[in-house]
Amino acid sequence: MAERTPSSHTGSLREQAVRWIVRLNSGTATPGDRREFEAWLAAGPEHRHEFEQLSRMWAALDGTQSLLTTEIDKAEQLWERYTANRQAAGRWSWRSVAWPAAGAAALVLMLVTAWWWMRLPEVWMYETAKGAQRQVTLADGSMVMLNTDTRLTVQFSSRTRLIRLDQGEAWFTVRHDERRPFTVQVANGTIRDIGTQFMVNKAPQAVRVNVWEGVVEVGVRAPDESGAAAHPAILREGQQVSYDEEGRMSDIRSFDREMVGSWKDGKLIFRSQPLKQVLTEVARYRPEEIRLLDPSLEEFPVSGVFHIHDLEHVIPILEDALPIRAHRVGTNLIVVERPPASSTGR
Repeated sequence: MAERTPSSHTGSLREQAVRWIVRLNSGTATPGDRREFEAWLAAGPEHRHEFEQLSRMWAALDGTQSLLTTEIDKAEQLWERYTANRQAAGRWSWRSVAWPAAGAAALVLMLVTAWWWMRLPEVWMYETAKGAQRQVTLADGSMVMLNTDTRLTVQFSSRTRLIRLDQGEAWFTVRHDERRPFTVQVANGTIRDIGTQFMVNKAPQAVRVNVWEGVVEVGVRAPDESGAAAHPAILREGQQVSYDEEGRMSDIRSFDREMVGSWKDGKLIFRSQPLKQVLTEVARYRPEEIRLLDPSLEEFPVSGVFHIHDLEHVIPILEDALPIRAHRVGTNLIVVERPPASSTGR
């Protein structure tokens, strides 16, 4: 009677991955085992991720944890017993024959890798230069798009998914995982995802959070407090909030989705925005500093659509439309001011 390969499609994803690691490293894996493993691996990206995570942790134990020698020897002995049972049985059940041995070996491996998992969270760092953008897919399948001059750190463990945004702006599309909350720390605030898509902008004066889909919770600490705000803001689709380093949070309000999220499409859209704000935004993508010298020009309204990779034409366009003149000072500074009265013609 044909031998049936024990099922590794029951239990949690981690338990399944543990069983495959134990089976494939037992020295007795058959071609049928390997075909079933390939099918299991191809069932979804989360399968491959879980297997690779546990494989790296198991490999890291080799030669580094002498105290685990006894436990590993026990696991090998159990696999020898499993192999003997497998050869002697013409027909058997994974639960009744394999599990006493294979399950014990898997349990040893699970405890060891879980111990390492809690102590060795994976950390990734991502950044972009001025004018550059980058989209990354995280280990859990979530996606992050980094805008210009952005730096963030990603730290994943078995229990948490933690992002720290050190500077810049990022758009998050979060893959749901009830076991591991997705949290973004920015300055003195914490953004916890309860939904799907949101954007965070860390500017010098304040942090702004915008929600496109789902729900997020925003909590802020005051400078002299160690905990989060007692009553965090709950933002839903189409809402935004901002907070500063003093722990002050704005009221929840709606926002212009097309304008705020236009950078994802390679554009900057302004609708009657103050000149000072427009120049500040353009400067985020340019190598030069842009400095507005005349305070009386700050509130001039500006409307328009500009392409992020063609921003050298923004200043000449503004000069034609507004009573301003710009000139360079060295290689890293553009000064914007009023033109002499005789040259304005206004």
